[in-house]
Amino acid sequence: MTEPAPAGRRWERAVAQHRADQRDEILAAAFGLLRERGIAGLSMAAIAEAAGISRPTLYRYFGDLDALLAAWVGREVQRSVGVLVAEAAAIPDPVERLGYLVCEQCRTFAGQDHRLGAEHFESEAAPPAVRAEVVARMAPLRRLLAATLAEAGTGVDPEVGADALLGMLGALRRRLVAGDLGVDEAVGAAMELLSRGWLGPPENHPGGRGPGIAAAPGQDVERPPGGMWGGHPNS
Repeated sequence: MTEPAPAGRRWERAVAQHRADQRDEILAAAFGLLRERGIAGLSMAAIAEAAGISRPTLYRYFGDLDALLAAWVGREVQRSVGVLVAEAAAIPDPVERLGYLVCEQCRTFAGQDHRLGAEHFESEAAPPAVRAEVVARMAPLRRLLAATLAEAGTGVDPEVGADALLGMLGALRRRLVAGDLGVDEAVGAAMELLSRGWLGPPENHPGGRGPGIAAAPGQDVERPPGGMWGGHPNS
């Protein structure tokens, strides 16, 4: 029979859970204010009031507004990248996996919450802490892209290729956020470049076929018009 945890350890776990819950509530309050007022309307005092806590309590969690924003952006990027990488890693064919990554990233960029975040946190204007957090949280996606390019036999240095692909997705992201480009168009443009360049003619692909789009396990994903795909970057 399992011995119950000592009272001191149970207390430590309860305190840690309370702090995690409080932190999430603070970040939710900050995002709510961002929706209502924009980044110009954010302040530590306003966030503390919205979260129902005192300013000293807020400062125990986040040293300043930049640290709070970096935490929020990092959490959202980590969530989306974690799900994407887990689903894509289950696709055995590297070319289909690459198409899935591109497609899902483009869909993410076109989403309402991403548009809202991008409006205030474009990389050129974002605080250094936010930019650093995005780069760190994007690392698993970058590693999977590099491994996928190597597995696909593109002949391109995988690390260089992953950075180039993220850069291309970053350019498409700006167009998607601005509404100048639809998801299908963005995916088509990205995959047209890849299929005519790194991936080469169909006989060079694993299995001797051209690029395609894969669904995550248990999902049905409709192929975009033209048979092309879509993505997410650190730009």
